[in-house]
Amino acid sequence: MKKSFYQHFIVIAIISFAISIIGAGCHKAPRQKEPIKVAHEFPNGNWTFEEQVIQYGFDNIDTISEYSIEFYLKYDTTLVEDDQIPVNITISAPDGMETYVSSVLNFDPKQNKDITHFSTGSVRTMKLIAFPSKTLTQKGRYTVTFYRKMPKYDNLGFISLDLNVVPKK
Repeated sequence: MKKSFYQHFIVIAIISFAISIIGAGCHKAPRQKEPIKVAHEFPNGNWTFEEQVIQYGFDNIDTISEYSIEFYLKYDTTLVEDDQIPVNITISAPDGMETYVSSVLNFDPKQNKDITHFSTGSVRTMKLIAFPSKTLTQKGRYTVTFYRKMPKYDNLGFISLDLNVVPKK
């Protein structure tokens, strides 16, 4: 009787161990389902020289999904005098690895197909897709740097520049 009990105990222990290994192997990594939004507003509607470099930060837990890295620039068409804004956008991973893109924000949608305009009176919102498909391969804090290469000190009419990290479906 004792021998039979020990044999059953060993078989049950092996089966339990196998089930726990299989269960751990089938665990899905957490996925980001909602967009990450980080807002930046320009005081008094003025994009000053001090804000030539704007840094955004967000935490990432999903290392599998693809994202679209987008910016939304809200501005007043009656005050903005520029036709375009040259920009550099850098994404820094938690380990310091950087991805870089150089672009130009053209205020004419015919010149830049990655930009979409949304209007409300004289206030428009421009959507710029900086990285259409990006996998964030590390967990931790990411930093996104938006560098505006305009030499002017005061740039009136700019209301906000928001970063959206949108999971692709």
